[in-house]
Amino acid sequence: MSNSTENNAASPLLSSQVKEDSKHEPKTTPVIIASVINKSPAKPQHGSNDQPNEYRFVHQRIPPRTGSQKFLLPILLIGLQILFIVLFALFTDYSAKTDNAKYPAYESLHAIALLGFGFIMTFLKRYGYGSIGFNLLLVAFVIQWSLLVRGWFSSSTDVKFNFEINLESLINADYTAIAILVTLGALLGKTSLSQLIIVALIEVVAQITNEFVNIKVLNVHDIGFSLHVHLFGALFGLAVSKFLHFNGVNSQKQAPVYHSDLFALIGTLFLWVYYPSFNSLLATGSDRQSRSIINTIAAISASCMITFGISSLAGKGKINILHVQHATLAGGIAIGSIADLKIQVYIALIVGALAGLLSTIGYKYVDPFLSRVLKLHDTCSVQSLHGLSGLIAGIVSAIFAATSSFTEYNHELYEIYPARIPIMNSTEYVEQGIKIENGKGRTGFEQAGFQLISMAITIGISLVAGSITGLLLRLPLFEQLSEDVEMFDDEAQWVTPDDYALKLTFATPYSDQDKRADENQAKNEDSKV
Repeated sequence: MSNSTENNAASPLLSSQVKEDSKHEPKTTPVIIASVINKSPAKPQHGSNDQPNEYRFVHQRIPPRTGSQKFLLPILLIGLQILFIVLFALFTDYSAKTDNAKYPAYESLHAIALLGFGFIMTFLKRYGYGSIGFNLLLVAFVIQWSLLVRGWFSSSTDVKFNFEINLESLINADYTAIAILVTLGALLGKTSLSQLIIVALIEVVAQITNEFVNIKVLNVHDIGFSLHVHLFGALFGLAVSKFLHFNGVNSQKQAPVYHSDLFALIGTLFLWVYYPSFNSLLATGSDRQSRSIINTIAAISASCMITFGISSLAGKGKINILHVQHATLAGGIAIGSIADLKIQVYIALIVGALAGLLSTIGYKYVDPFLSRVLKLHDTCSVQSLHGLSGLIAGIVSAIFAATSSFTEYNHELYEIYPARIPIMNSTEYVEQGIKIENGKGRTGFEQAGFQLISMAITIGISLVAGSITGLLLRLPLFEQLSEDVEMFDDEAQWVTPDDYALKLTFATPYSDQDKRADENQAKNEDSKV
């Protein structure tokens, strides 16, 4: 991610600074929005006519697409919505269980998806509509598609695949939506909306499959979905980015300006406020929920402090706003998998501090290395926030799975790790008064091994599925955004107002000699006064 704040909007006088468009790139047309005449021109150059300078607000318009590709997006969206209506009519019904006690926390989860992720991606100076608008559409699409896919997984014993929908279904759908938004962070500005819909269509199936294998089959513990949302979404997005753009991306438009960075910081604040709900929403019992909230706040606070310190150190006394926007959240992700455990607050602080340290280092050094050496372009540097923090979460989840004991947790241990329930009629089963059957009798170290296996499975499924998706998006069927003109630019896919990215240019060149003449004239007038 670039930190440059230089305005690179195209104009007639900047044509020499912009690469020549290839024959495949759309032609842009300069449009003069307004002209202002300076009636006190500088002293004319020798041999030139005395005429005023004209300042023009110029905007270079990107024309609409032509051909059959312009119909792909409406066909996809309208066709899929009609299909969803039919599928919901055939397979779904309301649940008889109506426990809505978690609805306030669900609102927080919704705010994380729409407000937090929406605003944190608005740092691109020419991609505000796309950052928030595409975020909204993907959430709406994924909620519907995820409800269907998750319902079919849960109803695998029903020959008709019918299933019921309740608040818990909506909560799980939102978690899947956030995984897709993490992927969006890696692809932001480089893909058309039709390509993003295909990404979401495939990733929802892959993410739910991965979650089903790890949580339902292997019985691993990931209360805050650090592995199944953050790590999965980051690696899936990186794989798509690499296989869609083998040689990376280098666009002059991928840069923030002051106000776009402020909007992104608003997204950080939303995530900071609501993230304890993200990690505690699925915890059962008041004790586990309370620990989830306390541990999350402790970890995210520690990552915030370390981020500011490391950023100032790396910037030789100056703080990088990019680090503040993202790495300050790393602690909440890193603690997610173990947020409801009795780890003690000081451990949560250590995990959060480590996550903030590694995330800031990732933004400063790892991301430029991946872009320069591996040609792996990551718009929002999701590998530094979600990827590295997700890996930390996976490792600490294995450590505490190995060290957790019945002495410490009593019967709550088996709510957290169902596979550790002693085998029926075993010595532990009788002594501990267990009344639950079908226990697998895992030891702490065996559970730790399964935690690590689940992390390996998550990495494998996300990378393979993402790579296939990236190759699929290269097909001529899908519109490809041109690097120099359309990437990181709202106007390629949105109707923009007249004041969109205006730039003041000179219709009459203003030379250094003119500038010196104006300065001398100003000095003479000041001396007379």
